[in-house]
Amino acid sequence: MKNTRGYIALFIAITIWGTAFMITKLVLGVIGPLLLTEIRLVIAFLTMAPFAARQGFRLKDIFNRDIMLFALTGTTLYYGLENTGMVYTSVSSTALILAIIPALTTVLAVVVLKERINRTQLVGLVLVTVGVMLVGLQQNPDVRSPHPLLGNLLVFLSALSWAVYTIQGRIMARKRSALVMAAASIGAAILQLLPFSLWETANQGLPQMNLMAVLGIFYLAIVSSGLTTILWNEALHYLPASVASPIVNLSSVIGLAGAFLLGEKPPLIQIVGGAMALGGVLLSSRSASDEQPEA
Repeated sequence: MKNTRGYIALFIAITIWGTAFMITKLVLGVIGPLLLTEIRLVIAFLTMAPFAARQGFRLKDIFNRDIMLFALTGTTLYYGLENTGMVYTSVSSTALILAIIPALTTVLAVVVLKERINRTQLVGLVLVTVGVMLVGLQQNPDVRSPHPLLGNLLVFLSALSWAVYTIQGRIMARKRSALVMAAASIGAAILQLLPFSLWETANQGLPQMNLMAVLGIFYLAIVSSGLTTILWNEALHYLPASVASPIVNLSSVIGLAGAFLLGEKPPLIQIVGGAMALGGVLLSSRSASDEQPEA
């Protein structure tokens, strides 16, 4: 029964993450990517900070050097690059390219943390690499994705920044609680993005917001960023990380379904590449979990 509760929380979180791709693309039709990121972070911070304060969060934590670097990779660059990339590429490409994050994290863990990988994981990494190349190198510009190669590159860089953020988090989590780290890093990211969002607004003008855009921003800030953090922690309370982590990649499949709802029709080779990438991630993740000793 407890496992069931964990799976329910996990699949709700995955569904929210998967739909966030589509919502982001729709909101980007009326607001610039950097301003969207800034507003999303401000709402998320105001929602999260009171709870983090109960665990020892203070505003001065935002200016800590380690937190500033943590915010740069996992919040400023990740969301900034992803949102900017989605201006130029499709929802389907974004969802499939971001599936490479676990593989990139594994590579960095080998390099930075000196973790070991086996042959099965290596095969999985090769599949992921080839799959993402098939997805990312596709160039079929249209109204929704005017510069897909540029957009795909920016999305890939956002995935790389999140992988670096994950490695940083593994090291920093030994000293701070997850909620304090999240609130402090979001606060730092707000300061880092502020001059760029102001520059974007000065060049593009104030966005002509409508009700759907406002609802979309609140969905991304409170539901996609805030609620999923609670659901993810709830899932990990009942399920091992080795079980939960591979399942998270289903969010890319949901993101792909959202792309079809928006009228996108990715070419067959891109779908094949996405399947290879997801298969490679699941293969390497399953192999890693199989090696973990039983408690």
